[in-house]
Amino acid sequence: MKKTTLLILLFFVLLGCCFAQETQETPGQPLTELEKLDARLMELKAQVVTLDNYSPEKFPGFDELEKTNRLVEQKEFNKRKFDLLIDQFNVLEDEIFPHLKKLYKENPQNRNEALLKIRQYGGTGAKGILALQEQINRVSLGIERLDKKIESLQAAGQKKAVAEEKKQKADAGKDLGLSARIQKLEEEQKDFLQEIELEQEKLTALHAEAKKEEDKIVEKTAEAAELREAAKTAADLAEKRINLILAEVRDIRINGSEIPRLNTTKTFIYLSGTNISTLKEKKVNLEKEIGSLKKIRKSELQNQAIKGVIIILIALLLVFGINRTARRVSRKVIEKVEQSENVTSHQKQRYHTLSSVILSFVKILSWILAVLWVLGELNVDYAPFLVAAGGISLAIGFGAQSLVKDIVSGFFILMEEQFALGDVVEIDGKSGTIENISMRTVKFRSTDGVLHIIPNGSISRVSNSTHQWSRAVVKVGVSYDADADEVIEVLQGICSKMYEDPDWKEKFIAEPIAQGIISLGDSAVVFRALAKTKPGEQWGVERQLQLRIKNTFDEKGIEIPYNYMNLVDRTVRSEKK
Repeated sequence: MKKTTLLILLFFVLLGCCFAQETQETPGQPLTELEKLDARLMELKAQVVTLDNYSPEKFPGFDELEKTNRLVEQKEFNKRKFDLLIDQFNVLEDEIFPHLKKLYKENPQNRNEALLKIRQYGGTGAKGILALQEQINRVSLGIERLDKKIESLQAAGQKKAVAEEKKQKADAGKDLGLSARIQKLEEEQKDFLQEIELEQEKLTALHAEAKKEEDKIVEKTAEAAELREAAKTAADLAEKRINLILAEVRDIRINGSEIPRLNTTKTFIYLSGTNISTLKEKKVNLEKEIGSLKKIRKSELQNQAIKGVIIILIALLLVFGINRTARRVSRKVIEKVEQSENVTSHQKQRYHTLSSVILSFVKILSWILAVLWVLGELNVDYAPFLVAAGGISLAIGFGAQSLVKDIVSGFFILMEEQFALGDVVEIDGKSGTIENISMRTVKFRSTDGVLHIIPNGSISRVSNSTHQWSRAVVKVGVSYDADADEVIEVLQGICSKMYEDPDWKEKFIAEPIAQGIISLGDSAVVFRALAKTKPGEQWGVERQLQLRIKNTFDEKGIEIPYNYMNLVDRTVRSEKK
């Protein structure tokens, strides 16, 4: 019996040892998982230490960079560090603390060790989340302050550039007139309005940012209150301590990061509101100055308008007077030329042509001088017009070469006396009477009434039928049966009688002559008579000569042969077939 009892006791002891061994081995596995999380946390901390060793301040040449570039480098460095710190915080809050809660619940034998770990990870030591949160606050505020410094430096640079530009404009506009000063002030007024609008947008954005930060503070405060309330009702000590630690973390975040950020935003809101008030005050003062300048300009414009009307009337009277005088002088000169017996008809035509060209030139020149004089008297700067004229002349030189060619050709046409008004010419296959000659084109009308307008630059060949003198040429065919000597004698008699006719004598320069036979045709002997006439009279002389030759030949019985035509009726031939 005793042996049986001893055996049973021994069995239970062995069973207890086995159970104790199992209980000791099972909680070791969760601790292994905790060690993995701890190793991960330490790896992130090591990355932060490594990153600190490579901070921008430790690199050579950092101090030689511009201030804005240095701040940007520091800001980017702090952003990378902030990301690593947030990763550490997430490992602690989302993985290590939940694992410790689970370890505390599932392993009563290791609760003291779990509580020790909670104190270690929740304290202010190297692994503590409280110290980590303080470090996150410092880096976060550093990023925000660097961002504000960068923004303020950029804004200061822009303001400096704008101020320099305004100063240059002010220096350039010291001697400006009222209109230019008013325009300059109105531009400044637009700049103030734009600045006020930008400040209003900035103020609105700051208010929205402050509202978000206030909501965030309220949210974090509520989270901290919920965590404390959860700590009161926690089922175990580990959950209670962790909730209290996380609530303290929220308090550190609120007091160390969120509230300073909100205070900074409120400071900028105050500065922005003050800036808006200053800008509005400047805008009001500017409006008063513009109003006073406009009143002065209005009175000056009224006086200048009266002066301008008087000057314009005087200029118009001078222009019309000059043009009228020029026309009168031109008329008198032309009348004297027409009455003079020593001036040939060609010279008279040339006087008419030059007179029209000179009158056009005087008219254009008088208007240009009048406009320049009016602009000068009205204190209008016409230097830009002269510059524009120079640009136009340059454009003409490159892009309007045909126009320049026409004008140059017109000048040489006038100087070389190639043709004049009233001349009958043939230009490039078109013939007619010259009606107008300008520096650019020539206008002549053909016998069928068509007006031809040809640019001077395109004229390559001119045939002038009325230049200085003309010649009438009459050809007549006579039958081979007629006596040639008699025909020549009759033709010469006709020419002599026409030359002695007082109605026609003035149209001749010399007595017409019968040249004789010029060709032996198939059915006629061709004779020719020539007459040197005054310009433009040759066609009338030719018609009259031909009429007299026809009548005289009919009286003398001299045959003027004409062609005969034989008609063949082929219908008769077809009927015979």
